[in-house]
This record gives sequence, C-alpha cells and structure tokens, in this order.
Amino acid sequence: MQSHRISVIVKNQPGILAQVSQLFGQSGINIDALSVGTYKEIQTSRMKISLKSEQNVLEKVITQLDGLMDVIQVKVAHPALSRNVISSKLSALFSKPVVAFWLVAYSLFITLLGTNIPSPLLALYRTQWHLTAGSVTLLFAIYALVVIPTIIISGQLSDQLGRKKLLIPGVFFTVFGSLLFAFSTNFTMLLLSRIFQGISVGMLNGVAVAALTELDPKQNRIKAAFVGSMAVTIGNALGPVLSGLLGEYAPFPMKLAYIVHMFLAIPGFIGLFYMREQIKRSGMIKLHRPAVPYTIMKRFYLSGMTSFIAWSIMSLMLSIIPSYADELVGSANLAVAGVIVALVLSVSTISQIVLKRLPLQQLSIVGFIVMIAGLVALVAVLETKSLIFLFLTTVLIGFGHGPAFAGSLALTNHISPNESRGDIIASFYLLTYLGVSLPILGLGFVAQWIGLTGAIILYTLLMTVMMLVGIVFWIADRRNAYKEEQ
Repeated sequence: MQSHRISVIVKNQPGILAQVSQLFGQSGINIDALSVGTYKEIQTSRMKISLKSEQNVLEKVITQLDGLMDVIQVKVAHPALSRNVISSKLSALFSKPVVAFWLVAYSLFITLLGTNIPSPLLALYRTQWHLTAGSVTLLFAIYALVVIPTIIISGQLSDQLGRKKLLIPGVFFTVFGSLLFAFSTNFTMLLLSRIFQGISVGMLNGVAVAALTELDPKQNRIKAAFVGSMAVTIGNALGPVLSGLLGEYAPFPMKLAYIVHMFLAIPGFIGLFYMREQIKRSGMIKLHRPAVPYTIMKRFYLSGMTSFIAWSIMSLMLSIIPSYADELVGSANLAVAGVIVALVLSVSTISQIVLKRLPLQQLSIVGFIVMIAGLVALVAVLETKSLIFLFLTTVLIGFGHGPAFAGSLALTNHISPNESRGDIIASFYLLTYLGVSLPILGLGFVAQWIGLTGAIILYTLLMTVMMLVGIVFWIADRRNAYKEEQ
C-alpha cells in the first residue's frame, strides 16, 4: 500500500462527484481526503484526492476514470515514490568513493572554518564585555580543552562503529556552535558556544583523516594526510577572513558570519547521511586508554610534539595578536585582524603545496627553522610597533607552520597500522590540541603579571629552545630512515 495524490479535472455536471467516489468505492479503495475547487477553464473543476492503494488496483481505477464522459484529465503523483527516487540518487552520488572522499574533506574544512570565525571578533567581545587577557585566551583555548577528550573517544568509536557515525554529529555540532555564537549575549554563552565547537572539531579531527585514507581508491596515506591538513589549514584561513570582513563592513557584525557558516555546513551534513561506509565495523563499543604501539612510539612522539609546537605558535597568531593588534601596532580595524589570521593560515596552505615533495623529516626541519625566524620578527614587532614587521612575522610563521604540521601528520598516518589508525591519529591530535591550548592559556595569565610584551618574549624563548631540540631529533630520524631504505 502506497500513498497517492490524484488530480482530476472534470466538467461541472450534476452527479460527477458521486461517479468518481463510486469508482473508488467499488474497487475497495478508501479516499482519505477530497477537495474540489474551480479550475482555470470555465465550467470545470479540479478534484484533489489523497488515498492509499496498491499500484495495480489504482491503475484499473485510473483507466475507468479516464473513460468517464465528464472527466477531462487525470494525473497521479507518487510522493513517497518520488522521495525514494531522490534518496536513491543521493545515495548513489555520495557513495562514490571520489565524491565521498571530497565530501569528508569539505566537512573537515567547514568545521574548522566555523571554529576560527571568532578570532577577529575577539576584539569586539573584549571591548563590549570588558574581557581581560586571561578571559580572551580562555575563550580561545576552552574548545581545545574539550577537543582533547572528544578526539580520544571519537577515534576509538570510529574504529569500532565506523567513521560515518562520528562525522554526522560532528558537523551537526559545528552548526549548533555557530547558532549559539550568533545569539550570545554574555561571556558565559561564548564559552558554551566554544565548547560545542570543540566537540565538533574533536569528532572531525579524530575521524576525518582515517576516513579519507579508507575512501581513497589506492588508500594513499600520504595523500589523505595532506588533504586533511590542507582542509584544516584552509578552513582556519577563510574563517577569519569571513568574520573580519563581515564584522567590519556588513550589518550585524557579531552574527552574520555565523549565519553564513551554518548555511555552508548544510551540504556536508546532508551528504554524510547518504555516504556509504567502505569498511564494515564490528559495532561493538569498548573504550580504552589511548595506546600507541611500542614499535612506532618514538616516531609518533616526535611527530606529535612537532604538531604541538607548530599549533602552539599558530594559536598565538590566532588569538593574542589579532585581539591586541591595536596595542601592538595601533590598528583596531577588524579587517586587519582578519587579514593577519587569514594571511598566516593562507601562507601555511601555500607552503604545504610548494614543499609537499620534500621528505617528511625535511618538511619539519624547514618548518622549525622558518618559525624561529618568525618569532625573532615578532620580538621586533614588540620593540618597533611596526605593521611591516607584523606582516613579516605573519608570513614567516605561516610558511614554517605549513610543512611542520603537514609533515608530522603525514608521518603519523604513514606509520599507523590499519586496525588502529583512528586511535593513533586521535592521539596525535590530542598532543596537537594540548599545544593549541596550554602554552597560549599560560601566556594569557602570565601577561596579567608581567605584561603582554614580557609574556610574549618569555614564550618566544621557550618555543625557540623546543624547536632547536626538535631539529636535532628530526635529523636523527632522517638518518635512521635512510639507513632502513638502504
């Protein structure tokens, strides 16, 4: 039994309604709803009939209806059937490995885009709600503190239940986070919004690269890692551009960017519903402490700490620098703040493309060297208050961040066993978001004691020492890898 809607155009003659009803009744079909209205032609009416019937029985009645003298036209609609056809077409489209691959990449991109929309707007929140440096860094870092447990749980669940079951709620939470941001009226609501964004980022980051690896026809781990890292970086870059420009030049500066983001997330959310899993899972839920096989532990921690350092320095450029641009270089323009954030992430993306053919170890070494130069330029900004030095800092840190992050993620994905890839990549992102949150959160609170300039200088020295040590370990790893190749 299927639902049907029938449109019957008839001449306005006595008894025609009774004739039509009688035909359905004789065939054992009950009319659920019937309405009659004047049709556009003179002396004609249109009947709209809703009913449930088997297809073969209904076809006989339609033939009899067409044979009535006063019936002009009969049309049958099958809404349930139409929905099934649309659903099957969407399922066929999004189940293609190539389409599903880029759908997951888009979902990761749009999630990170939403996460970085608040960066240029921090200056507005700081001014309107009188936020301290500690509050600003807490607002930036709170989502990272949520990301960490979410990544651990999501990576394990995706290995057991499947990637799709984590990707769909992940995109939903990014939409919900933007909705809360758009209607926030105080600092507490901002924190709650960031928490939902953190849940979303944790789910997508913990699952997307593993899903990309499985969806790639050749299961190319290096390609999947680079596409994942570029989706993260491009999303991070465009979010601040969107909010910076709309915040400065469009109406509703603290709402419009979030509304645009929600609409952009809808295609990813719908597409993931129709995506088909490439690998079947056991469906059993059994959580455990994050574990990295002993055979890859040294290389894992090297790549994880590299990402920790790279994103710690990047978080400085995404939070403190934009929100305090007026104090650092005398510019309070939101578009300038947005350009700073967008430029550092855009350069990061470009450097990943330009340098992607380098060996993985060399990527991280080059990244560390360039970021050290960027931190030196940042110290010059503190002394000169120069906008030129600020943009030089932005370019150098962006160009160093790209290869360091991409190389470390690619190495992690390359050395991960298939059966625990989601778990290991989740552990990698755990270290990454510790880097995003802890150093910058500490910087914000130290700044309240010794001042922003002193805190940034102390932070610069600490990161420089860590990168110099990292370079030594990456050189050693390159030598070991070369020996194994021989």
